[in-house]
Amino acid sequence: MMGAGLAPVQVSADPGLSLSCLPQTAEVADLCGLMREVIATGLPDRRVQLVGPETAPETTTAIRLHVERLRKDGIVAHLEWRHPGEDWQTGETQALSVMDRDLNAGMVSRFFQSLWDASPIAR
Repeated sequence: MMGAGLAPVQVSADPGLSLSCLPQTAEVADLCGLMREVIATGLPDRRVQLVGPETAPETTTAIRLHVERLRKDGIVAHLEWRHPGEDWQTGETQALSVMDRDLNAGMVSRFFQSLWDASPIAR
């Protein structure tokens, strides 16, 4: 029986995910939102929060997008992840290169989807 004036407490079972992107440049920051969308679509029951690379909380699963090379006609990147209490793991490095045009948001989103799908953290 609940006392007068007491409301039930809602407890979220979702500890969320933190996403950071490296290196910390304006260009990579622009792409970080695209990676967040890919993760949020793949894990719709999880909240994905963008954080700085040094501020990933120890109590949530942390994901880092590491862009190794970014040019107008290509990108090379890999994902890193860590579950609470575990060491960082590194996924495979993938590359996208285009010859007849500059990269656009759609191309980068599809590249990030491939990067995410190849990662064990997505499962």
